[in-house]
Amino acid sequence: MERLSTISKHLNTNKTSAKNAPKSPNDVVICGAVRTPLTKAKRGGLKDTTPEILLKAVLEGLVKKTGVKAADIQDMVFGNVSQPGAGVFPARMSSLLSGIPDTVPCASVNRLCSSGLEACATIASKIRAGFIDIGVGGGVEQMTMFDMQSSLDPEKISEAVFDHPQARNTLLSMGQTSENVAEKFGISREKQDKMAVESHRKAFEAQKKGLYDEEIVPVQTIQKDAEGKIKEVTISKDDGIRPETTFEGLQKLKPAFKKDGTTTAGNSSQVNNLLPLVSVLIIFSITGHRWCCRCLARQKIHR
Repeated sequence: MERLSTISKHLNTNKTSAKNAPKSPNDVVICGAVRTPLTKAKRGGLKDTTPEILLKAVLEGLVKKTGVKAADIQDMVFGNVSQPGAGVFPARMSSLLSGIPDTVPCASVNRLCSSGLEACATIASKIRAGFIDIGVGGGVEQMTMFDMQSSLDPEKISEAVFDHPQARNTLLSMGQTSENVAEKFGISREKQDKMAVESHRKAFEAQKKGLYDEEIVPVQTIQKDAEGKIKEVTISKDDGIRPETTFEGLQKLKPAFKKDGTTTAGNSSQVNNLLPLVSVLIIFSITGHRWCCRCLARQKIHR
């Protein structure tokens, strides 16, 4: 609950209070953040787009949006859960495809659902520690081609895991976990369905007003139809928003993970192909100079 309270304060902070917040010469500043559209796995707009192309698109968009020269980036970290080659191959491939030189290092981290956030925290920590001045953090998943279950082989897991209750529970699906959380905190099916309806309504209104446009990088890619025919497309909108969703309609859906449970296909998140937040992080350093955030120029400006 303390975490939810903290997040609520962040969301409710108005421009005046943010403007008057204490400033420090050691502040780490996010100077740019972009993402691909959120699209459904298996049948959405990006179902045939590989993870390295997703990441390539946003890296190109990020460099263009911020004006930072690719060669000035000093490190990159990307969260990655279910990709091949421990996630490092798509990260390195995409950085090279986007025109970032091979002198810029990159790494991948896996903290499951919070992997992208962990990547951004890692970059911010490196800047705060003085290891680098500028870096990129984010995450990528392609859950049409690479899902968590298909990469798990129970035959290659030690018997000791199944004999240990907590270790065994790490194999629980997120759907079952949601049921456990709902039961523990008394979150009813009614509350979940009402929140789902509001979520779709707010997302649809935001999309109509163009509130997502600035953060989304359109992805030029291909799509295959049922016969295997390929066409070139540009995907620029989230495709999982269902404005027609009603509370009465959601109430008719059956639980997806547990008999008499509360989690359904209508009140849980869809499986996406996406690249979450990618940020350029720049520090106002204490070494007598700072990076200019207004124009993001390469040169350092003395105080």
